[in-house]
Amino acid sequence: AHYYTDFCLGTVLTSVLFWLTLGARVAGREDVDGSRALFALAAGGVFGIANVLLTTGIALAGLSIAFPLCIGTGLVLGTVLTYLVDRRGHPELIFPGVFLALLGVLANARAYAKMQENKAKSGAMENDSSEESGAVDSSTRSPTSFRKNIVMCIFGGLLMGCWAPLSTKSMAGDEGLSPYVSFICFVCSSMLVGVAILSAQQWGCNVIPRVGAVTSVKEYINLSPMLHGWGLLGGFIWAVGTLSNLVSGGPLGFALSYALGQTAPVVAVVWGLAWYREFDGAPRSAVLYLVAMFGMFFGAIALLCLGGR
Repeated sequence: AHYYTDFCLGTVLTSVLFWLTLGARVAGREDVDGSRALFALAAGGVFGIANVLLTTGIALAGLSIAFPLCIGTGLVLGTVLTYLVDRRGHPELIFPGVFLALLGVLANARAYAKMQENKAKSGAMENDSSEESGAVDSSTRSPTSFRKNIVMCIFGGLLMGCWAPLSTKSMAGDEGLSPYVSFICFVCSSMLVGVAILSAQQWGCNVIPRVGAVTSVKEYINLSPMLHGWGLLGGFIWAVGTLSNLVSGGPLGFALSYALGQTAPVVAVVWGLAWYREFDGAPRSAVLYLVAMFGMFFGAIALLCLGGR
């Protein structure tokens, strides 16, 4: 909750900074329609819910699993819906690329399932050994919840795919907002929704599973500047990437720019494998599915790039 609050604050501060410096401090063109801000606010609200589901999935399932499932699912739905709003690019290349990305998501989910099956077998063997020695650890008997984690990540991905067409609608045409103003509305709405969900969790409303102990505003304020800094930095990095994606949607087409931006699961899996060691001890079959996932995503990126030429 602490990190996510700082993350959201970092996105808002970054959006205002870029509007003041690169956005020319204007809302859009001369005939801009201010009501388009409602689409950006709606997009931010949807994203706020989806992002809480994503971060919860990362905490429960791991970065290399939750990120590809959630963002990959959002890639498929978001690209299709965004293309219906902005029909630029070559659909004969864009949609096969999206299909390859979907196959990558399925391969990643299968890799996770194989890893959990292996852990379950190892736990069963440990239980047998413990029973023979007379010491049984009840925690090893608890059923795995990886199916629930996968469902939560996919549901978050479905919501993640719905913000892009709303954001595109806020910027489309001569009456649309500039990407910088649209992004300010987007991140402000996302922050309000996200913080509201986290606050409700502290009061016992756990529609989305709460990760970590109950906290308070006092604990948040008393955190060290270093810890606040990591959250703000995370928000800054994400905001720069997402805003770059929105700005590039003008010349490239919003469907293509969104699809390219959502291939980030490749980087997330690398972090999960190399830094967090989430697949240490995984069976060979799980590793093979991960290799297939990388191949699918790289193929998807190539087709998407060709689709925008």
